[in-house]
Amino acid sequence: MLTQMHIFNKVGNFEQMNKTSGGYFEESLVSRIAWLYFIKGCTQQEISERINISRMQVQRSISKSKKEGLVQIQIKDPCTRYFEIEDDLKTRFSLSEAIVTHTPQNKSETNEAIAKAAADYLLRHVSDNQIIGVGWGTTLQNMTRFVKGKTLTNSRIVSLIGGWTKMTKESPHKIAYNLADALKIPCYYISAPAIADSLTSRSVITAEKSVHQILEIARTSDMAVLGIGNANTDCSLVKSGYLSADEIKQLRTSGAVGDICAQFYDAEGHPLDHEYMKRVIGLNLQDLKKIEIVIGIAAGSDKTAAICGALKGELLNVLITDEITAKAVLASPTADSRQN
Repeated sequence: MLTQMHIFNKVGNFEQMNKTSGGYFEESLVSRIAWLYFIKGCTQQEISERINISRMQVQRSISKSKKEGLVQIQIKDPCTRYFEIEDDLKTRFSLSEAIVTHTPQNKSETNEAIAKAAADYLLRHVSDNQIIGVGWGTTLQNMTRFVKGKTLTNSRIVSLIGGWTKMTKESPHKIAYNLADALKIPCYYISAPAIADSLTSRSVITAEKSVHQILEIARTSDMAVLGIGNANTDCSLVKSGYLSADEIKQLRTSGAVGDICAQFYDAEGHPLDHEYMKRVIGLNLQDLKKIEIVIGIAAGSDKTAAICGALKGELLNVLITDEITAKAVLASPTADSRQN
């Protein structure tokens, strides 16, 4: 990365003197102060002493040079375009943070890029004495591979949803274990399936002391790291066997655009009023909204509607995605406004 600064003097001659007063023209003085401050790296106090003016005058001059375009800063790094997109996302959706990565040529490389970005964000924000809740998904599993070099004290990882009937690398329990192992802290699982067979089964399972206690710990999470799923027939919940293609079609008919922790929501980010939702064992969307930092990680054109719904419903306050997906979200008419 190369940063360049250009200083433009309105009077043309940097050293032009006012022959009447023997001092600098005002424009030349502003230019000299800008040059000393931005190019030479002098402090405001050093400039004050060097030119024999007050520090307040130096501050005003620096402010004027930036305000009037006298100083132009150019950063020669393609990453700067991501910063602009991040700012647009933050402003439009009132996010506390947005991280946008480049978009590689294939989906697996894109997922790896945002997984690395998520790991970097996590490592910069986790601290001792925290409860960190985790969801599930391929990108979250990839993220755990890049979480290295940090050990926490008196913190713990807790899964925010029950487990799969078979252990896969992207299952909630596996992701929680891998992240806890990377940070060298304890891990807590919900010892139950992610989705119960019936409402009666769910009531019985969640009444068990071991399950109830973990759900209560999960609700007190300081931070949540979540994948965002779509509502397509090839979504992970269908692939895992928890939902059939017919069931996901029914959910779509009911307005589903995406899911977080197997909790489906519509284009406004509202939870679906569907029998399936009442069988999920884990935190619901209202529980998640009470967590201080909720990080959503997703990329791909098939996730655009799901991301828009999550942002509109204020289900996230941190979004990590790639450039193309971010632009699609910003361009989507379905994400024009958030909930009041």
